Amino acid sequence: MPGKPWIEPAVPPPALSNQSVALKRGHPVSTAFLDESGIISADRYFSIGLVKSDRAPQLLRAIHKFRDQHHWYEEIKWYDITRDSVPIYKQIIDVCFADPALLEFWCFVADRSVADPIARFGTQWDAYGKLAEQLVVASMHPDELVAIMADNYSTPDHILFEEDLRAAVNRRLRRLAAVSVVRLDSRSSDGLQIADLLTSAVTFEFRQAAGLASAKSPKGQIAAYIRKSLGCRSCINGWRNTRHSIAIYNSGLPLTP
Repeated sequence: MPGKPWIEPAVPPPALSNQSVALKRGHPVSTAFLDESGIISADRYFSIGLVKSDRAPQLLRAIHKFRDQHHWYEEIKWYDITRDSVPIYKQIIDVCFADPALLEFWCFVADRSVADPIARFGTQWDAYGKLAEQLVVASMHPDELVAIMADNYSTPDHILFEEDLRAAVNRRLRRLAAVSVVRLDSRSSDGLQIADLLTSAVTFEFRQAAGLASAKSPKGQIAAYIRKSLGCRSCINGWRNTRHSIAIYNSGLPLTP
């Protein structure tokens, strides 16, 4: 597209050759759940988060078992956290982090008053797509294949988020990495709901630091509990360990992990 060199439309896959490639049965594969917190065109703070697991069925079964044990089938949703629901949300977080190897969490936070991705990329759709692309690329391990489940949201007909994200990730890594990208209603996926919970908790700390939210509120308590579960004292200046990463968007630097 003229004037937008960072945007490369999705292209069809190359024709299959006569030479086949066989992957080992133990080839690394994961499932990722992509969600956002805030409205990229309206809110000061906007974040995209990715929960990724090479044992996604185990993670989802654990959450399903918890629901059955407690007869609790509400949507796991940040905006629904109240004083009365704090205990059960803490238990859900404990389920997710009971095994340190069960999930990875990657998050990209933009403070639009400091660095606005829309100003850099032109539209909210372009900005969202580039942040999502970078998040997926940063989370990938060597030779890993990933299927991405993204939260559904309304877009114009010409926005092909799923196809473009898959093509962009594979182009950046110069291999097949993103096997598929599909969008789902978050009510149908516990994985997306966990992504919403963790991403919103990170964003909350930024809002709290700006005086827009209270650490003593029910959401403040859950945000602190999630940081503790991640092993992170604060996300404000960015943070990472071997399995989790919080990165701050800076329009003056390339989008790199």
